[in-house]
Amino acid sequence: MGKYLFLRWTVLFSALFLLEGKTVLSQHFYRIESDISIKTKVQGGQGSLTLGRVYYDRTTEKLVFDIQFPEREIWVLKDSLSLTYRNGDLHQKEAVNPFTATTIFHKCLDGNLSDFGLRNTLYRIEKVEKEDNMVITTWNPPSHAPGMGQIITSTIENNLYGVIIKNPAGDILSRQLYTEYRTVGGLKVPSEITQVIYRNENEVYQVITLGNIIINSLRNENLYNYSPGSD
Repeated sequence: MGKYLFLRWTVLFSALFLLEGKTVLSQHFYRIESDISIKTKVQGGQGSLTLGRVYYDRTTEKLVFDIQFPEREIWVLKDSLSLTYRNGDLHQKEAVNPFTATTIFHKCLDGNLSDFGLRNTLYRIEKVEKEDNMVITTWNPPSHAPGMGQIITSTIENNLYGVIIKNPAGDILSRQLYTEYRTVGGLKVPSEITQVIYRNENEVYQVITLGNIIINSLRNENLYNYSPGSD
């Protein structure tokens, strides 16, 4: 269950793939890797824990998870494919919407996390408000995208703090909090992401924790460019 809920988390983080625009690329940050802990709990159900390490290369837009718990697996997400390997053998292959370029890892490396990457999409600002040290921005989707709703972002000291994603009817689909920022190699990265997903009258709670973050590593090529038998 942990993997598929995590993939849904990733898709929500990348809900803008249909509205992508031009991105101003950073010239300095192209790789990020980190320990990752994913705690998930469905309302009224049991929780799950997934532990591993994640590797992302912006130039190849390849996202690799080296999962250690609850069982050893390698997840590879590239283009429109999600691949799961066990002991170097392909265990599962799924078609997915391309989204790696709109994940938190890509946004951090590109320097677009503070506005959730919305400034480089067809979303437009409706209003900007300030409450104490927090700046709250309401973003409207383009009129020709009837399946998309408003997104509300908040920042503190220019760091993304909160995101609320709504459907076209105004119902909240998810709430996200980005906290515990760390500066690694000159790059600010939130080391804790908390999300609540509202789905089928249930709530899915997820806490993603990042640790031992490394930027622009020239090591671990076998994981950044994973292929069967290289683990």
